[in-house]
Amino acid sequence: MVTTVKEGLFRPQLWSKLLLKDIMDYGVMIDCVNRNWEGEIKNQGDTVHIQAIGDVTVNTHDDDTPIQYQELNGETLVLKVDQAKNFAFVVKDIEKVQANVEYLQKYTNKAKKQVVNVKDAYLHTIGMAGAHTDNQMGTTAITPETIYGICVDMFTKLARANAIGADGLGEDGKRPFLILPPEILAVVRKSEEAKHATTLGDQTIRKGTIMQYAGFDIKQSTNVKNSEGFGILAGTSEGITFAEQITKVESIKDKDYFGDFVRGLYVYGAKVVQPKCLATATFTLS
Repeated sequence: MVTTVKEGLFRPQLWSKLLLKDIMDYGVMIDCVNRNWEGEIKNQGDTVHIQAIGDVTVNTHDDDTPIQYQELNGETLVLKVDQAKNFAFVVKDIEKVQANVEYLQKYTNKAKKQVVNVKDAYLHTIGMAGAHTDNQMGTTAITPETIYGICVDMFTKLARANAIGADGLGEDGKRPFLILPPEILAVVRKSEEAKHATTLGDQTIRKGTIMQYAGFDIKQSTNVKNSEGFGILAGTSEGITFAEQITKVESIKDKDYFGDFVRGLYVYGAKVVQPKCLATATFTLS
């Protein structure tokens, strides 16, 4: 019986599978990116070359004029898997004897929360830095009376950039996201328009979405800090591509004591591939 517990608890493949599943399924930003190139990575330092799609020119047709063929020259982008995090701890034999499935899940949850918090902040920073200049609104003071109109302006930026269609949805078929810290969300809740916003039930809620407002799915993140204002990111999942992988999970027998060392390596990277699918602003509280 003890042997079964040990094997179930410390089989590296099991830890890797559980940890990656939890990390992938958790966090605000993960629903705001695409993972189109994730299958290309295996280790830290890997690079993925992404062929961006350029614009296609439409010409006026004339039967007496030869058709002009456009050479497609989309930019080649490079996604670098340059972020790496590790976790490592020791588990004593007596703990393994008493272990069960809940024991394993508790430790994976601990690792998950730490990794996800760092990953969310990283993706938010990538998005803030990569938005197209036409979609950067600058700094503006917000109040309950003005917040709705300012959010509509951000939505309009994305619509003008063709990041969202006439139906108000992105190419992924979802409403654009708007990520707000608790302080700004409190202002939104005090606005008159919020009284008529749609609060989503548990059965229909998208990951991290707490309400629909000004055409956006509103998501709350405590990773958005106040540094001369709150950096606000909006957009669709087409804007940022993201790739992650747990490349190693190992258990090593402690040669001096009755126990095992457990360690893992988690790598990831992101790239803004469509800057016009992102919009940014800096909100200050009046």
